[in-house]
Formats: sequence, C-alpha cells, structure tokens
Amino acid sequence: MHRQPHALLLLACLSLCSPPIYAESVSETPDQVSSEARSDKILVTFNALPAAGDFEVLGPIYVFKRWFGGTGAAMSLLGEKARSMGANAVVESSVWLAPAFPAQVAPHGKGIAVRVNDPKLLQALVDESSTWE
Repeated sequence: MHRQPHALLLLACLSLCSPPIYAESVSETPDQVSSEARSDKILVTFNALPAAGDFEVLGPIYVFKRWFGGTGAAMSLLGEKARSMGANAVVESSVWLAPAFPAQVAPHGKGIAVRVNDPKLLQALVDESSTWE
C-alpha cells in the first residue's frame, strides 16, 4: 500500500518536466481582435502616420517571443497580430532583443495597428527599412 504515494510523487515530477507553453504575442487590448482579419501582406514600418488622411487607428500592439530569434521574428509577429485585428499596416514600430525565459534574449516589438484605406497613402509609408509581412 506504500506504492500509491510513490506513484503520486512520480506523476507530480513528470508533470513538472513537461515543456512550458508560452504565448507568442500579446496585445494591450485583447478585445480588439476583429472578425475582419486580413489575408494579404501587412506593412510594418518605423514611420509615423501623417496628420491627416484616410486611415483608422486600431490600437497599440505589443509582441514577444519566448525563444531565440532575431528582430525579424518580432517584425513577423507584429504583422501577424495586426492582420488578426484587421489592419493592413503597423506604424511607429520598434523591435529589440530583451531578456526572456527560457532563452537568454528574445525578440520583442511594439507598434500601432492601422487600417489605411488610401492605397497611395499606404505606399507613401514604405521606405527601405519597411517590411511586408
């Protein structure tokens, strides 16, 4: 009858050895997920929006990975998060490497998700540091 406590201890140890599960990206406002999710490419740029134009600001987004990767991974995560919100661009983006567990450093990023309705304005935001995700 002494085997039962050992079996429970073994089960507890095995459950602690399972790989951790982490969220790949987060948003400051999780209720902003839109039913109008897009399937086309998303512009991720460091540029700011002009003072006036045909666009709709959907909100700030923050993303991170819990594993190794470069800043390009954060750009991709920004694009994915913006796509899920129905945006076609992320403006004023920034990406960096920061401490993360279990990796020593991992990519992080932030930006503002927007839906630009004017194709000319969207194209005007593109420069050599912008990416299409």
